[in-house]
Parts: sequence; structure tokens; C-alpha cells
Amino acid sequence: MHLVHASKMALYKAFNRAIESNRPADERLFYDPYAKAFLPRSLKFVLWLHRLPFFNWFVYWYIEKLYPGTLTSGAARTRLIDVMTVRTIERHGVNQVVILGAEFDCRAHRLQEVKAQFVEVDHPLAQKAKQAVLAALPYQRRPVDYVPMDMAIQQPDEVIPRLLQRPHYRTLFIWEGVSNSLTGATGDKMFRYFAGFPPGTRIIFTYVDKQVLENPGMFIGAASMTRLLKKSNDNWSFGLDPAGIRDFLAGYDMELEEDIGTTEYRKLYFGKRAGKMKGYEWYRVAMARVKAKNNDHDTGCS
Repeated sequence: MHLVHASKMALYKAFNRAIESNRPADERLFYDPYAKAFLPRSLKFVLWLHRLPFFNWFVYWYIEKLYPGTLTSGAARTRLIDVMTVRTIERHGVNQVVILGAEFDCRAHRLQEVKAQFVEVDHPLAQKAKQAVLAALPYQRRPVDYVPMDMAIQQPDEVIPRLLQRPHYRTLFIWEGVSNSLTGATGDKMFRYFAGFPPGTRIIFTYVDKQVLENPGMFIGAASMTRLLKKSNDNWSFGLDPAGIRDFLAGYDMELEEDIGTTEYRKLYFGKRAGKMKGYEWYRVAMARVKAKNNDHDTGCS
């Protein structure tokens, strides 16, 4: 497989989803049959070991030892965003889901029960590699519209078709694991772009607490994750203050609907076991809604 533009972090996230999908059906938080197809041979071998009784425990323990919270937070976060996506589509009549920086996320194909059109926006080389992998798989897939875009240098309103902004679309954006790797200027242009959609448009996005950028030592596992990012030629460059997220969004005529930290969403899906899970406390999932302007009618249900 020639993943010419695949970041190492994108591969690691696919690997984490594959690990969770390896768990028994009555224990796993979600099932992603596509994730393992994107992995290089080395990670596929580790995934195979993970299926064996003894190594199942060891692989999980070893990853959590190196990078505390990466598996438990990642699994719970994926499940949370799945639930938020389905719930938002059903409650608010969403008929268009736009996934920004989709990488190897196959939510469009996993969530077969939802009735909405999916659009994926990502770097053109990453999209080409992803489509080649998916085309070789035997699974039935939902039609997806692919929009190539390099967020670092291109403007969304110049690349993404304007027809997506038409009033008859009720849109949900999913922006997972991307904003923390952008510059402040790029983050600003994306939030301004969201604000240009009709009132009632919703955005599910992840962000890191800005304190992890300023003082990683405050958080368990942040130092080791920072080293991994540097080895992968990646970094965290954009964070937000959870206490100021409501005011931040208000600056873009958006209203905060949900803001959930790792500790809370792990507890949602791991129950009492979450009390012993540590790491990734700097990571958060939020949902915002574009507010009505002046006499505009909010097309989303309140």
C-alpha cells in the first residue's frame, strides 16, 4: 500500500481503532472493519498478536504504558462522536455530514444506519491513497463525495463547492483530531467558514486544552505524546481554554452546545473502570451551533 501523504499519526489512530475493533463484540465500544486495511505490515503484525490470548493483554498494557490514555481515550472519544453524530442527524434533520481532515476515518461507511450524504475534505494525496485502499475491500460502502483541500494553504470557500451551503441542506461538520495541529490563523479561517453556513448548522470538533502546549508536565502522558508527535513530524500548535470556549465561539456567531473532557467521556463508556484510567485529560470534544443572525430563521431544531 502506497500511503504517500499518510501522516504517522493518522496510521496510529487507525491502529487504535483496529485494536478496539479486535475486542469481543459485547465489550468493544465500536467496530471499524476498515481500520486494519490502512496499516503497514509492522502494525498489522502487532494487531495479529493482539488477537492471541496472552499478547492481547500485553499489547494493550504496553501501549498504555508508553502513552497513557491513548487507547481508552481514543475508543471512548470515537464512540462519543459516533453517538453525537447519529443523535444530531436524527434530532435535527441533518442531511449532509462534512468530515474535515478525514484521514482514515471511515465513519461514513461504519454508520450505515444514518440517512445523510457524506462529504470528506482532506489533502488530495491522502484522499487518493484512502480511496485506493477502500476500493480493494469487499465491504459494501456508502457513496461519499470527496473534496481535495490542503488546509494549510487553501481557503475553504474557494475549494469546497458553494452548493453545500444552500438553505435546503442541514449540515453537520465533524472536525476530529485536526484543529490542534493547525496554526491559529488556519483555525480562525475554518471557524469563519463554518459561520457562513445557515443558522442551525452544527460542528462537532475536538481540541486540546491550551495548557498542554504551555506546560505539558501538568498532564499525565503529555510529555511522551509530545515526543511521539515530534518523531512523527507532527505537533500540537493550537489549543483553547475550556473556560473560555463559549466566548471563543461567540466571536464567530456560534453557540456552545456541548463540551466534554476525557475524564467525563471515559466515564460514560467505561463506567466505574474509568476511575483507574489516566492520561489524555487535555483532550476535549465540543459541539457548536451557528446562531441565527438578526431576522434569520434557524433551520436547525432547538
